[in-house]
Amino acid sequence: MIDQNGKPVTKPALKTYLATYNQGVRGSKEFGALPRALVTICDALALGKTTYVKCVEGQVQLSRRKDGTIAGNGL
Repeated sequence: MIDQNGKPVTKPALKTYLATYNQGVRGSKEFGALPRALVTICDALALGKTTYVKCVEGQVQLSRRKDGTIAGNGL
């Protein structure tokens, strides 16, 4: 995954991106700084389903929890 600056995303950066996404304030400045691909992937992720995102250090499994938040296994 590539961030807004055109650089590959690291696992710590992905962890902060997911925390911002889970806050759910879509009009905020912080939410606008999220990579567009991550927002698209997370929005399309159904309840109980998982997907994988590639980072610099390897793949990270993302899954949507019952409460609607996104969890990153391996972060």
